[in-house]
Amino acid sequence: MNLMNSSSLACLVGLPICLSLSAPTTVFAQDAAPSSVEGHVEDVVVTAPPADTVEAISQAQATKYQETPQASTVITKSQLEALQITNLLQAQKLEPSLQIRYSNVRNLSINIRGFGAATSNATDGIFGGVPVYIDGVYQPRPGQAIFDIPDLQGIEVLKGPQGTSGGQDSTGGVVNITTALPSFTAQETAEASYGNYNYVQIKGTATGAIADTDWAAFRLSVFGTDRNGYIDNVNGGQKYNDWHDKGARGQILIQPNNDLSIRLVFDYSHINQACCLNLYNGAVTNYANGAAVSNNFFTRIARLNYQPLSANALGNYQTDVNGYTSTAQETEGAAAIINYNINGYTISNVLSYRGWDFHPNNRTDGTIEPQIITNTNGHVTERSVQEELKISTPKGQPVEATGGVFYLYEALYDWGLTTYGSAAGAYYASPTLWATNPALANATYNYLGRQSYDNPKTNEIAPYIQDVWHAAPNFDVTTGLRYSYYDKTMIFRQYQFAAEDLSSFTPAQQAQAIALRNAFIGKNGQYTADTHQGIFSALASASYKFTPDAMGYVTWARGGRGGGPNAVANLPTGAPTTVKPETVNSYEVGLKSAFFDQRLLVNMAAFVMYNQNYITNETSNVGSTPITYLGNAKEAVSRGVELDIRGRPIDDITTYASFTYNDTYFRSFKNSACPYELSYMTTPCDLTGKPLSNTPKFAMATGFEYSHKLDVLESITPKPLVGYFGADFTYQTGTYSNSDDSIYSYIPAYGLLNLHAGVRFEDASWDLSAWAHNALNNHYFINLSAATSIGAGVIGGNVSDPLMVGVTLKAKL
Repeated sequence: MNLMNSSSLACLVGLPICLSLSAPTTVFAQDAAPSSVEGHVEDVVVTAPPADTVEAISQAQATKYQETPQASTVITKSQLEALQITNLLQAQKLEPSLQIRYSNVRNLSINIRGFGAATSNATDGIFGGVPVYIDGVYQPRPGQAIFDIPDLQGIEVLKGPQGTSGGQDSTGGVVNITTALPSFTAQETAEASYGNYNYVQIKGTATGAIADTDWAAFRLSVFGTDRNGYIDNVNGGQKYNDWHDKGARGQILIQPNNDLSIRLVFDYSHINQACCLNLYNGAVTNYANGAAVSNNFFTRIARLNYQPLSANALGNYQTDVNGYTSTAQETEGAAAIINYNINGYTISNVLSYRGWDFHPNNRTDGTIEPQIITNTNGHVTERSVQEELKISTPKGQPVEATGGVFYLYEALYDWGLTTYGSAAGAYYASPTLWATNPALANATYNYLGRQSYDNPKTNEIAPYIQDVWHAAPNFDVTTGLRYSYYDKTMIFRQYQFAAEDLSSFTPAQQAQAIALRNAFIGKNGQYTADTHQGIFSALASASYKFTPDAMGYVTWARGGRGGGPNAVANLPTGAPTTVKPETVNSYEVGLKSAFFDQRLLVNMAAFVMYNQNYITNETSNVGSTPITYLGNAKEAVSRGVELDIRGRPIDDITTYASFTYNDTYFRSFKNSACPYELSYMTTPCDLTGKPLSNTPKFAMATGFEYSHKLDVLESITPKPLVGYFGADFTYQTGTYSNSDDSIYSYIPAYGLLNLHAGVRFEDASWDLSAWAHNALNNHYFINLSAATSIGAGVIGGNVSDPLMVGVTLKAKL
């Protein structure tokens, strides 16, 4: 390979690549044993740093999937530490194919390459298409996995269906989160951070042998994070978008010999936030055809003599809501992870229990001041058990195989409460009713309420097998097969209640009021929904090593996402009570390569994915309130190219860059609910050819860190000092945050710059750093919609964090 030509071309891409091409010594390689398959191309064997250093751990993480014939991006321990990343929500900025849309700890979505979940609205009876694991333990609800995790070691993003490898089936891909193991060497660490908005984070860890044994070790980690809110309420009281997160994680590792290891894990966390307001951003007055919106927002608030704040949510981060809002989440869990080797075979077992509780206390409509909605709460209790047994054949044979059975039981209970306040009559009544009989309007809507309950239960079992055939010295064939069976049951109940007495009105007026109430929040009733669904998943891949450090591959993978009950209050007439499963066929071609003695890693992939029965949200206006429920689009497509680069041109500089072009769209969706601007139409809308929500067409992440020994200070410090600084930049093009592609849900393109700098002892015993997240103080929406809970075309959304600055001190004893 010609260095000059390669570097000239690479410099057209960006700084990380240019820097990575400037030196010829080793960095990313690990000690590797030659393959025992006769004639198989051996990996380059080089000297690695000590195995327990951050550098060595990161090297192993960066190269882990270099011989796996599917695209992946690994966020290493060194990246996590450099950028003060303590959870998956923060880590998404380093992987542009991973998109997390967050409203609150219950309503959030995780997508890879556009597939996983259509929007952030929670789905009680259906799991997401991007499973998240912590140390191999499946987290059925995404809120269990995206917040602070003590001892966070690394994050792996595996792209495309991964079901034949075990665990839960998938559509977009898989996220594996790893934490540090217990150590037999005693050590204590402490970390403290302070930043603006009174941000305080404390973390501590202790690890070591149990009772001075050489076969049992423990690890105990605790953390706490607090941050004040940054959204001002002009009515006084709460500041919104604060953060209070506490938790602990305990582990016991038992290794009586080299063939058996038992890892016991226990964890608990509690999160409390005053969050997730839909900041007012204007209202729609005319539909797309120019017709005026009847009984629009401004008409309604005129009856209340209310003037909203300026529709400049991104400029001032202000609200004027009345009432109180908070959400709390508690997670708990226990797991036993066992690995046993016998005659070269490996038997692995994961048995886990997970508990999740969501406690909202939202006593406001969350957008404007008048008392329109006084409660929007859905209390959730979830319990799940995972059992997975896996057996792998000896390594180094012509055929290597892994097979197993995955089982999951989950029971979820959701108690919903919605109530309306003293301004509901004036706001929701039709102009005619309000003009002719305001007393009946108030009696119909004021203090009206609805309680609901659903209890989806899942039993899932899935046998699977995957094998690799070393067909020739440089040529491998990988195949896999899986069958997932889902048995889901649910009962849904709802009933309404009202404080206003209708006895003073005529029978005709009483009948009118009851009909309006039933259309508005649904009449009393219940339904059951049972699903019994099976999905076949498969894998076929061929890979060829052109050189010891360059591998090309082609892969076909099929995966799925089970459907289930459609648990929605006031489900519109004609909407399905169950949702079909979705299946994905993914085709990928890629190249994984290393250059300059593995100083530079370059991985690229091109893909196209076809998703049948894509599960997405639809919205209908029932009365004057938008109701969202689940349906199936006939087919959706995701296609694109990805490029991941890691480089270390000299020992003092590390760089990375990831680029994703991802074109997602509905290939066939002729029966969609209409976006708000087309809601005057009396027939379904056709979204065929329209883009999927929450997936930017282009996204990138790039960054570097420079570190250098401060020799000038050697004479005055007890240990050698290292200074460092770095930056990362992320960018994404505009996206729609509503699945109906409403123009009022469009979020323009934005970029984020993060900076950090610090000084540490060479042995990392002390480390002091300063950092700035969103250093340019960009304000942008995370979600935006004209279908807010108060309807009438009010546009509102959740906003991003502003500039966050602070310092962090770490100590290792």
